[in-house]
Amino acid sequence: MGLFDFLKKKKEEEWVEIYSPLNGKVIELSMVPDEAFAKKMIGDGCAIDPAEGSVYSPVEGEVDIFDTNHAVSFETEKGIELIVHFGIDTVKLGGEGFQRIGKPGTKVKPGDELVKYDLKFIKENAKSVITPVVINSMDEVEEIKIVASGDVKVGELLMKVKLKNN
Repeated sequence: MGLFDFLKKKKEEEWVEIYSPLNGKVIELSMVPDEAFAKKMIGDGCAIDPAEGSVYSPVEGEVDIFDTNHAVSFETEKGIELIVHFGIDTVKLGGEGFQRIGKPGTKVKPGDELVKYDLKFIKENAKSVITPVVINSMDEVEEIKIVASGDVKVGELLMKVKLKNN
């Protein structure tokens, strides 16, 4: 350690906050009834067993909504990519049970409504309604802290993501 090291600015740890995109109960990713999500092949994060409602933006960034409206992806200015994938095998519904509210390619902020869903219909017609909220850009991530547990409401802090110092 040099004499003047205390004068050097330390690079601050960069944490990005991810807010709940829907109302429901937070569960571990390992509990998702889909191996790709449960074994973190797609990325890391958590899942939510949803209550009736809509999918909202969990971050500030650019949004993309899949053609079938069952999944929404985001890219933040800090370079984090994440996906909210409503249910399991819901792509097979071809968009039925989902109503698009948001517009793909637009900038969104936490709490912006993006897709309404018919929970009863989806429960009856899909493998599961458990919804993974997953960080896809794990090469940019040093650590993820799931801060919510139990019941969560839209806009409440769900997890914090620490970026790597590049």
